[in-house]
Amino acid sequence: MRSPLALAGLFLGLISGRVWAGGSVCWVENGVLLVPAVAAGVNGVFILDTGAAQSQLDATQASEVGIGAATTTGQVRLAGRLYPSVQMQVLELDDRTRSFPTPIAGVLASDVLAGQVLTIEQNPCRVSLTRPGRSRRVRGAVTLPIELRAGVPYVRAGVSDGIRSQAGAFRVDTGGALAVTLAPNAAPLTRVGGRLRALSIGGVLFENVSSAPAPEATSDAIGEPIWARFSMRLDYVSKTLSLSNPRPTGRSGIKSPSAASRQLPQRGSN
Repeated sequence: MRSPLALAGLFLGLISGRVWAGGSVCWVENGVLLVPAVAAGVNGVFILDTGAAQSQLDATQASEVGIGAATTTGQVRLAGRLYPSVQMQVLELDDRTRSFPTPIAGVLASDVLAGQVLTIEQNPCRVSLTRPGRSRRVRGAVTLPIELRAGVPYVRAGVSDGIRSQAGAFRVDTGGALAVTLAPNAAPLTRVGGRLRALSIGGVLFENVSSAPAPEATSDAIGEPIWARFSMRLDYVSKTLSLSNPRPTGRSGIKSPSAASRQLPQRGSN
């Protein structure tokens, strides 16, 4: 049986022709955004998680390239760009990734994205990273202000269970598999079948959205099932989030080696 690192390397080989300067393919598994990348010599598939502050390497895959420390600093290659010195935690990610059919090499977080403009397009899913002022603006986009907390973007939104409602700052969490997660200090909203009645962001209303409490979370978050419904432009310098082309089905992905005979679920199922 191939090791996770070997499988990830095989996967990157299958899509190597679809990575270009400043851009890369992307897709969704288990409701979160995935990208091919190389980090500290670990070549594989990573969760692209705007809702996390620090990047991480899976300890098992890190050990296969000789990394045994709790932290490491190395180069990251993502979306055709090179980041020469990124500090990453090295830890077991099984609790988060064991259900993925594709081996997950780690998590690339907002520490890699800082100071840039992250654009995620839909149909097909594409990720690009550009310097401020060099990314093109999208006509018809709704642009919202964001706040950076420890480098992580937050945007104003509101949720409701049909009787009570709550508004505030929510993490922009492309690594979150649920539409909405609420921290323990959030208002006690009632879920029916693991869903909330509504979410409102940027003037767009989403109804019957997946949700769960997050006991260890310190903040509320809006996850990938919502962001997948838009093309999005997250500007870490001007502190804005632009959303355009809202679609009920979201961005589509590409086939992974583990699902060669089927199309990956489209981004946007909440």
